[in-house]
Amino acid sequence: DLIEKGLKKAIGELKESGSSATSSLQGAGFEELSLTHMEAGHPGLAGDFEDFCERWEWGVRALVQNANGLAQRLGLAA
Repeated sequence: DLIEKGLKKAIGELKESGSSATSSLQGAGFEELSLTHMEAGHPGLAGDFEDFCERWEWGVRALVQNANGLAQRLGLAA
């Protein structure tokens, strides 16, 4: 019961981080964030921020896939 609650809470938090529930669970939403070189204050920082957002998307996707796999093995509906 605690595992199921934890998985649902974690997925709920991820849903809040994007523009829609589905896109959030796929890690999307961060690709829309960007900084110009002037906004970032340094040309390299704008590129680093873009790289971070892309890695964030892939990381969230991996976490959700792992959570879904765990829930499936435990017979839970995450």
